[in-house]
Amino acid sequence: MKVGELLAVGRTADVHAFGTDAVVKVPGPETPGHWAQIEADISTAVHRHGLPTPAVRDVMTIDGRECIVFDRIQGPTMWQRMLEQPTEVEALATEMVGLQRMIHAAGIPEGVPDLTSRLQSKTSACSAITEGERDEAAHLVAGLPRGAALLHGDLHPGNVLLGPDGPVVIDWFDAAIGHPVADVIRSSFLLRLGFEGGTQQSLPDATRSLLDQTHTAYVHTWRTSIELETNALKQWEPVLALARISEGHEETAPLLELWNRREMASA
Repeated sequence: MKVGELLAVGRTADVHAFGTDAVVKVPGPETPGHWAQIEADISTAVHRHGLPTPAVRDVMTIDGRECIVFDRIQGPTMWQRMLEQPTEVEALATEMVGLQRMIHAAGIPEGVPDLTSRLQSKTSACSAITEGERDEAAHLVAGLPRGAALLHGDLHPGNVLLGPDGPVVIDWFDAAIGHPVADVIRSSFLLRLGFEGGTQQSLPDATRSLLDQTHTAYVHTWRTSIELETNALKQWEPVLALARISEGHEETAPLLELWNRREMASA
């Protein structure tokens, strides 16, 4: 079966229609070949755990690339709805926080990796800093509070589909088990950083004002349910910024600025 209409374009993969009721996620040529199986395994684990996610149907080879076939969820992304209905941004951001809280409270699916191990791996591979700074980052990661919550790791309005039976969360490659504050800060990064030159690949057609509005509503909603204390943010932000840089994203300058302010966190 051939891939069909292009439905979405991502940094590491594109999503195409696949038959009448499925989609296929096709990794780009620079994406490591084994990533598809990793994402399929994690996606299957969280789906079996009862979370609202598309079921994985298969992992198959298409044009020499390992690709994942998922159930197709009919409906726009939350981000598309925000673009079409800006007056709904606050309500939708609140809904996204509700989804994130549900994920954090879902328990631990089998086979999801540990956040600390992932952070150690990503920060040690960050070429934007010196070897001494990488050693410092390893020390900071080791000192962070551990947690036992399921974290999505890449939750933003573009990764929520508004399906006919309710919202469905997609793109679970970065899922991990760890402290919920890390997941909140990661989502905050995705909303408030990365707008250099007026582009935002994960949230296409974004404007600075719409991102600001979404970020403000998101953080405000979280502040009413957990304490995002200044000291906690200072603990997590520097290492999460390095982890984001190591993934090859464009917004290196503002993320490096967060790392360079780490002295303030330890003062």
